[in-house]
Amino acid sequence: MNYLAHLLLSGPHPQLALGNFLADMISPDQTEDLPSDILEGVTLHRSIDVFTDGHEDVRKSTARIRKKQRKYAPVSVDIYYDYLLVRNWASYARVGLDEMAEYIYRHLAIHLDAVPPALQKRVNSMIEHQWLSTYRSAPGIGNVFRRMAHRASRPEILLNALEHLQEQDDGLESDFSHFFPDMIRHVLSIHPYGNEWLIPQNERTA
Repeated sequence: MNYLAHLLLSGPHPQLALGNFLADMISPDQTEDLPSDILEGVTLHRSIDVFTDGHEDVRKSTARIRKKQRKYAPVSVDIYYDYLLVRNWASYARVGLDEMAEYIYRHLAIHLDAVPPALQKRVNSMIEHQWLSTYRSAPGIGNVFRRMAHRASRPEILLNALEHLQEQDDGLESDFSHFFPDMIRHVLSIHPYGNEWLIPQNERTA
């Protein structure tokens, strides 16, 4: 899962969301002085990642684009899943996307002093450029892949990622529709404070 899903799964708990957002960027030595609730966000993020990586439907999605996306297939699926989350937002979230994004931007800024100085620029960039709005449209997702391509060893693969994903859109959406309810159930079972942003999901029957 990418930024949008991770922050929705954090719920309205600013420090937890901050830890969840920073988890992939933070080094072990940078965690030493973090407040406990931000550390809980880092832990939540890692639990979400482990659950995602082991899920059968996520593996199906990765396999759908592996031939064309090669080593980038997992990260391409992560990003596209955030796009699919937006397309199906009302099925999973009680909070509106704009309302959630405004809450996240405001509260991350309030708690910026708790972020290691080396990472504050990343948080500010997320707020300034409103990253969460990126996932609303296919062109927005395309821009994400173009930015990533600048840092990639095989940029041409990422530059074609949106096309490859859209070719498999029906299958990817089917995979996501099975995976994300399972993810919500997982998060609600481990969330340290509860998450009223999420709509609880019924057990899968097929």
